[in-house]
Amino acid sequence: MVRPPTDSNICLRCKGGKLLCGKKACPILLKKSVLKSIIPFDVGKSLKNVELFGASPPGFFVGRYNYPKVAVGPMIPFSEFSKQKFSTKADHHILDAPELWFGKELTDIIQYRSNLVRSNFKVNVKLGEQTIKNKPSLKEQRLLDRSQLLSMASQPTDTETQFGKLSLRMMLDNHSLPMGPSGYTDKIRITENVKVHPKVDYCVADTDLKAQDAVAEKLYMEGNVSLSTIQRVFSAGLLGEKKRRKLVPTRWTITAVDDIISKKLIEEIKTFPEINEYQIFESAYLDNHFRILLFPGKFAFEMNEVWAPNSLWNVSPDGESLSVKPQIMTDYEFYRGRKNYASNITGAYYAARKSVCEYLHKIRRQARIIIFREVSSGYIVPLGVWVIRETVKNALVDPKPIVLDNFEEAILKLGQGLLVNQEEWEHNSKLINFIRNQRTIDDFL
Repeated sequence: MVRPPTDSNICLRCKGGKLLCGKKACPILLKKSVLKSIIPFDVGKSLKNVELFGASPPGFFVGRYNYPKVAVGPMIPFSEFSKQKFSTKADHHILDAPELWFGKELTDIIQYRSNLVRSNFKVNVKLGEQTIKNKPSLKEQRLLDRSQLLSMASQPTDTETQFGKLSLRMMLDNHSLPMGPSGYTDKIRITENVKVHPKVDYCVADTDLKAQDAVAEKLYMEGNVSLSTIQRVFSAGLLGEKKRRKLVPTRWTITAVDDIISKKLIEEIKTFPEINEYQIFESAYLDNHFRILLFPGKFAFEMNEVWAPNSLWNVSPDGESLSVKPQIMTDYEFYRGRKNYASNITGAYYAARKSVCEYLHKIRRQARIIIFREVSSGYIVPLGVWVIRETVKNALVDPKPIVLDNFEEAILKLGQGLLVNQEEWEHNSKLINFIRNQRTIDDFL
């Protein structure tokens, strides 16, 4: 059999999500998914007749396979697997709150996620357009109602469920958080009153409020609701106009919420004065190294990713032989924004853009932005785009960035010590080429 032709950077564009190589499962993730030194159970085995009772963080997950009829359900901790000893029920919140994870070790994060069991049942995503064909049964509706209620919770909530069979495995994804054991259930019971943030309650009840307005204005800007809570209620199909409400796969939700929030911030950022300095910020976490350049000009954003040889996605399509050189990917937008999905860098683009837009909105300034992310071999498993979001956010906390006098000096400093040579990454950058070649009104005077 002859292997179909594939691009040298196909794994970077796919990142395990699109299966561009034609295989039924990503060979890279299959190899990385068995982390016996970290995962507290025997991967591949199963348990039968399991009853669970525990404080859901709260957690909620919507799958994307077999869309539009997908696996949905809450996540509940299984004390048999837990290596963490929580002193109070409230401490369980950290299991599904990546905004609290920056600085944690890889082993801590995998253990958080391996503690959570995903309770699944299947239901059609089209809640607002139910017909005889896609209308859930009474049992499915009961399970969905309880799961949606749990997704609204503002703190860990005691939940009970049971499984005929529980599959012990870890699912890894470049966008979503790692997922632990899962199984299908026909029983979900919430054993205490669910406490809900007032803004969440308001947005869920308002069936005339558009989902984008609910996410960006009511929940994020006015309510200061945590990002993980916003993502849960959005994914659970609880936001938006009544006839348009539907469940949204968790993988898609994460990027959608980042995109909606950053677009709202950009609207206001474009009304602010431009910064007057060339500033470079840096941060590193889990072998992800970031350099961020902010410089004068109307809003524009570009993100470059470089994956080192022997890093997670920089391998050949067969998943075995290593690439001979670093691979660089780029996505960008100018003042008028993007019209299509950032397919090279995917969800990381929107996560990084959200964090840098939060910073600009906070300082009430407008700027052009170039972000350079370098991923080395220590990033051995994908943990989700929260790594990008939180590392960029951490970089911009630095009160004393490197300040330079002009664009060329800033670009030279930004490129020092990178895996790819200066000429290659400058050639790959659309924003650098645009700035060097653009003509200003001064050229005509």
